[in-house]
Amino acid sequence: MHQWRWFTLSLPGDLLIAAHAAAIGQVPPADSVSLGAPELDAFFAETDIAQTHLHLGAAIPFERLWTHIMSGITNQELLPNDLKGTAGFADTREFLCWLVTAALARLSLGSFLFHLEQGRARDSGSFLPALAERTRRPQVLLRAMSALSQGKHPVHFAETRRVLRTLQGRDSERSHAEPLEAMTRRDPLCEWLGSSPSLPETRFINCSLRYLQASPADAGFASLFWQYLRIRNLTYRHLVLAPGTGGLDWFSTHFRNISPLRKGMDERTRVCSALEMDSRGARLASLEVRTSPSAHWGDIRHLARQVETTTFQSEKPVARALVLHFIKETHTSRPDKLPNADPRQRAHGCRFGSYFHAREQEIIAIETALRRHPRLLQVLRGMDVCHIELAVPTWVFVPLLRRVREASARIAEESGGSLHALRLTLHAGEEFRHLSEGLRHIHEPVEFRLLQKGDRLGHALALGTEPQVWRRDNAVVPQPKEEHLDDLLWELDRVAQGDWLMPKGRPRHIEEQAMRLGMEIYGGAATLDDLRQARKLRCDAQFLSAIGYPFMRSHELARQWGPPGELAVRHLSDFAVYARGRQPELFTAHRTDVAMLTQAQRFLRQTLAAMEITIEANPTSNMLIGEVSLEHHPIFSFQPLPGKERGNVSRIGVTLGSDDPVTLATSLPDEFAYLYFELRRAGASRQAAQNWLRQLAECGMRARFTL
Repeated sequence: MHQWRWFTLSLPGDLLIAAHAAAIGQVPPADSVSLGAPELDAFFAETDIAQTHLHLGAAIPFERLWTHIMSGITNQELLPNDLKGTAGFADTREFLCWLVTAALARLSLGSFLFHLEQGRARDSGSFLPALAERTRRPQVLLRAMSALSQGKHPVHFAETRRVLRTLQGRDSERSHAEPLEAMTRRDPLCEWLGSSPSLPETRFINCSLRYLQASPADAGFASLFWQYLRIRNLTYRHLVLAPGTGGLDWFSTHFRNISPLRKGMDERTRVCSALEMDSRGARLASLEVRTSPSAHWGDIRHLARQVETTTFQSEKPVARALVLHFIKETHTSRPDKLPNADPRQRAHGCRFGSYFHAREQEIIAIETALRRHPRLLQVLRGMDVCHIELAVPTWVFVPLLRRVREASARIAEESGGSLHALRLTLHAGEEFRHLSEGLRHIHEPVEFRLLQKGDRLGHALALGTEPQVWRRDNAVVPQPKEEHLDDLLWELDRVAQGDWLMPKGRPRHIEEQAMRLGMEIYGGAATLDDLRQARKLRCDAQFLSAIGYPFMRSHELARQWGPPGELAVRHLSDFAVYARGRQPELFTAHRTDVAMLTQAQRFLRQTLAAMEITIEANPTSNMLIGEVSLEHHPIFSFQPLPGKERGNVSRIGVTLGSDDPVTLATSLPDEFAYLYFELRRAGASRQAAQNWLRQLAECGMRARFTL
């Protein structure tokens, strides 16, 4: 199982299946494998599972996405500038040229194998020129195959696309078919290979490999086929995050690569793909999909209805929900090209002004959709904030999320109890520089009354990170001055509230550091109380509204809040404060850090457990992005095995998700299997490991947002 995990981060799983079947002279029985078989067969057959963390943009396995690319590249009008990366080729133009050439080679080789099977072809060398004569531009096809065979100087995509269009013929999609079946039928290889028991693509690879075993002298076929696989595998690596390339920035690069390649794929197809993928060998009972909202209410209504009504054949109905998420970004497309945090933005003149304004338009669209169609609350069930955690602070979202939640609560109340308000699930504590920063990000949604009973948090790795281990590996931490100041002010607030006690020798260190940073950032003396209040005012919707945020036209009204109000306004609008605050500094760990962090984690776990807040765990995501090994994943701390509990540490509910399946080469059943075999490797019995998985699945069903 572990070998399969690492192989499939480099090579597509369907390729390995096709090759194995070819080696034993068989037809591939499927496009994927059940990693838990046979040990988890009974568990999956008897246990309802809930998908609670899945991004719709990546909710399609590679074999389906590749079929979409190969069968639709003639109609998608994909251009080089649409592509987000080069996949290892010289540039995006060359990448596109090779993609179209691959589609042409696939159809040509498939046609040869079909005619060979019918006894109407002898070898590829004589067949391809005859096939070329059936097109209006025979030399283009032959030049394209020659270039592919040599692996250099591809024919321009416009020329090969015209030839491919001639050979491929008209789109044979049938409107009454399910989305995935319709996609398969559009594949020109489907008519020959069919769609069962595996996709035409898997069968094509299998047939090609078996032909090469039987006809090793056909060097022309071999060179074209291996070059085709090379393009396919480079595209796979273009999409799948490789081990050792952690960090959300690197992940974002791979995630952005998906969108151009799925051009022309509608929401129904992606929803159906998510349902199929997480039902493979498992009893999927609940599916939540996440995507960004449009600024137009009609688009939101359309998307919700697509999620709700997409047809999918399963033994039992699967409850579905749509969760809309705000994407945290360092930069957005603006003429001034300034970071979102830079207060010099035109028309706004404050930090995150244009970013906030854009999200506000999306909130208005959501409110309008719900007001006009209250029944959408049956499928539109939640809001999320995700992506680059350090790019946008919590305070930006407080008024936005509070506003949309209150609007949904009013609509639910007017329904007489037949509808329910939106829920929240926020990515927090996934990416952090100082462990205290990660813990603060987890607590801020609670501190500023965003989270309510039954809501969820995404990842929350900081909550399960061992302080002593973290301190050992991070004796010196680079962090922007203003972020470290916020960590210190947050700690002072918690101590003042009696949430924990400061270790001996820590108060003076914290106060001196906070005073120094406050003076350096704001250019003058400020009391600790004023600095603490200024931090909290940023998350005060009434304060932000009073000063006219995000346009800052009434910031002189901040004077009624005294010095804290003036400090808050300077933080929002003063470029000098911004520039000084963003300066990085190396902060040396203090001898009392471990004791403080341990107390902070204990307090947060107690708080979240009391509120019945559930953590969404995504082990593969955390391994590849956060470089957290499965052995040390916090999920085993949040939900320990019997006998492994720590006496004074609260147990927290955990759900399991697959996050971004194509980028992470995983699925929800795979995630269960990885955890199971890790428990077995660590010494747990089969029964104990399955009981632990069952508790995990039951928690997922309790914490789901679906109705």
